[in-house]
Amino acid sequence: MSDNSNNTTPVIPRGDFAQALRGEIKLSVGPMLQRAWEITLRSLPWMLGVFVLLLLINLLVSNVLGMLFPFDEEAITTQTTIDLEQLPIGNIIASSLLQEILMAPFSALLIYVGLVNAAERKPSLEGLRGTLQHAPQIMLVALFKIVITAVSVAVLVGLGSLISGGFALLLAVLVVIYLQLSLMLAVPFVIDRQLNAFRALIASFLVINKTMFPVLGLMALMGIILLISAIPLLLGLIFTLPMAFNAVGVVYHSLIGLDDETI
Repeated sequence: MSDNSNNTTPVIPRGDFAQALRGEIKLSVGPMLQRAWEITLRSLPWMLGVFVLLLLINLLVSNVLGMLFPFDEEAITTQTTIDLEQLPIGNIIASSLLQEILMAPFSALLIYVGLVNAAERKPSLEGLRGTLQHAPQIMLVALFKIVITAVSVAVLVGLGSLISGGFALLLAVLVVIYLQLSLMLAVPFVIDRQLNAFRALIASFLVINKTMFPVLGLMALMGIILLISAIPLLLGLIFTLPMAFNAVGVVYHSLIGLDDETI
């Protein structure tokens, strides 16, 4: 980063995997949020270009899955009452899960850009291709996260017969948030350190839980920023959605640090 005295951007040192595992790295929400915003402004063309590509691929995947697992989406949204017996729940679930898994490698392109942005490097087409080469492990990460989340929620729903249903629902929501935060660095670990899906999930879980509250604070603020930016015709999301991916990159850089060989 520049040593210019007029530069007020906070300096966030590169992290270290071993120190992060020991819980020796302390994070500060304010500097991380400011850093995520600063790198968003200068990397916006790259981020928006990848977003457009992601939207086009998502449209293609949606159409293909719609043919394989058909259901009348318009009829469902326009009905005042929904007959669950006539609702093709199996097709809806299968289509949604497959879409999330199939889109995971392409969503990882944005994570890659956020990682190199946070490390003061420039994204490259070679880096994007390299990210897609990890597609099988990234898809496994998505699958494992779905399974882990589904099992955890199912257990809590099952406890609804023993405790208050409302309390069980609240616990389920909190568990989903906790798991999403704990496993948020799994894909960066696959991209940067070439870990397999299982090791990446474990590494993310161990590292994030050493510094959960600052990460929770950062992501809670990002959620509020995303909600506020969506109010004026969604135009603010042009800046804040890329910022959210850059925030993940900043967290990874602060805790682990991008490997020197990562493009």
